[in-house]
Amino acid sequence: MKEFVKRLLKPIISIFLFIYIAWLRLRGRFFNPRTSPSVLILPPAEPGSLGDEALVTGLLTLLEDKGIKKIGLVSYKPELQWEIYRLETYSFELRHHFLGGYLGSLIAPFYFLNAVHQYQKFYCIGADVMDGYYSLKDSLQRINFVDLATRLGIEAALVSFSFNDRQKPEIIEALNKLPLDVRICVRDPVSYERLSKLLQRPIALVADLAFLLPPVQDSPTVLTVGQWIKEQRSNNKVILGINANYKLVESLKLKTLDDLIKIYVTTLVELKSKNADFSFVLIPHDFRDTQGMKSDVGLAKGIYQALPQDLQSNCFIVPSPCSASEIKGICRQLDMVVSGRMHLAIASLGQGIPAACITYQGKFEGLFKHLELEGMTLEPEKVLQPEKLVQFLMPLIAKREEMSQYIQAKLPKIKKLSEANLGE
Repeated sequence: MKEFVKRLLKPIISIFLFIYIAWLRLRGRFFNPRTSPSVLILPPAEPGSLGDEALVTGLLTLLEDKGIKKIGLVSYKPELQWEIYRLETYSFELRHHFLGGYLGSLIAPFYFLNAVHQYQKFYCIGADVMDGYYSLKDSLQRINFVDLATRLGIEAALVSFSFNDRQKPEIIEALNKLPLDVRICVRDPVSYERLSKLLQRPIALVADLAFLLPPVQDSPTVLTVGQWIKEQRSNNKVILGINANYKLVESLKLKTLDDLIKIYVTTLVELKSKNADFSFVLIPHDFRDTQGMKSDVGLAKGIYQALPQDLQSNCFIVPSPCSASEIKGICRQLDMVVSGRMHLAIASLGQGIPAACITYQGKFEGLFKHLELEGMTLEPEKVLQPEKLVQFLMPLIAKREEMSQYIQAKLPKIKKLSEANLGE
């Protein structure tokens, strides 16, 4: 019944949207709210993921460098407002706009139009939510927002996103229908190749906006972790950052989180047996459920508590909550990172620190193709066998310094591609 009502209302809503857009355009002829450079941003999700925070903060940093003084952020819920680390140090005015409901609701476009008509440009950060993998409805709504902005005469772009190999026809059709002056910016070569074959329109190859995230070095959290690392280095330790993504429980069809904890504990014990000089920093990279076990935080705590006592003295958990910029500041002090999350890998790689990754949703392959690096990823199924994970990691750890020099030489090109999301 609910879906029937929605289908009944949809054409009526479309008529009201047409009238509202016409009224906003007419009003703009007499009262133009877009007299100074201004940008509205639609983040990939509500706050909590440090990967999404890295994308948003990277874009904010780039816009500030371009001299933008007025920036708006769309928030999905009034109680979930983006809190960007050290926002007071930015030179621009930041406003928050709420959708009035969930992203896919019928009234969300009206709230969006009310916000976007105040800005000269609109950027939808696509990340990994544009291919319909998580929600076809929400992906289509994002594309709809881009289209609505252009109908108001606002310059719009879909930026910094990847696209998996399980494309949905509805998404392809919607992207093809967007006006040709809408920039579609794909963040990795693999996604670019996929979309180039599927779309009858120009698209741009860029790099992830998170490469532009500025690291923080002097916060209490970074200094605390840094002091522990300094003490370990005084004993000639090799410092490895370890991120365990709790979503592996679902993708590997494990019965409980304890099963994943055992895998990581066995892996760390085995690594330590291979080299007694290894020390580990456990790095959560998602804070959407810090109180429960269904989070990186709960998983990191579970791993630490299950370690043998002698190994705990060579292990440290990054305090939570923590900002994306702080995590990047911590990564700068490590020798190498082992990550289950792409944007933690980017935080590391963006400073020349090698990152070995456990893959998911086909995102890592494109990232490493940008850097022309091979052999840096492992399929999640192999994590079930800790000995294979150790066999994968040991050769990479051994050549970490050589890889670091290679990555640093690639970074200027990658950062230019990140800036290309703005098309300027």
